[in-house]
Amino acid sequence: MLSKRSLSAAFTATALAALSFAGPATAVPVMNGAAAAAPGGCVGPAFSGTLGPGKAICAGDYLVRMQTNGDLVLRKISTSRACWASNTNRAPGDASATFGNGLPLAKPSVTITSTSQGQLTKIWGAHRAPHNGTNANVNLKGEFWIGYKKIGSC
Repeated sequence: MLSKRSLSAAFTATALAALSFAGPATAVPVMNGAAAAAPGGCVGPAFSGTLGPGKAICAGDYLVRMQTNGDLVLRKISTSRACWASNTNRAPGDASATFGNGLPLAKPSVTITSTSQGQLTKIWGAHRAPHNGTNANVNLKGEFWIGYKKIGSC
């Protein structure tokens, strides 16, 4: 019979092997207080600049990734299920999503642009007076927001 110390050492070794196999990741808190590995390319829960190919915003079990095919997709990480997509999956690996706050006259938005094909789409968000939308983000409930407008959810 294995002692608690032996079981703990075996568990630690297995966890370290799994992490090294999975590649680079950063620890992020999850709702039960434990730490989990963030998916590769995760830049945090929000962006207010440009999200390049393969980069993602992540919160808990959810991410919004700028896929290399040009599609911006909201996914549930544990199931890999796509919950929402921009349907711009026609770019040959050179697309990016750029947040624009729309000030002073327009609404906040995310513009998906391909180097080879130009603007693919613009997804409009919203301001909420007197506050302006300052980023695009994903939250722990699986909701993707641009400013103060919910764009998609899982």
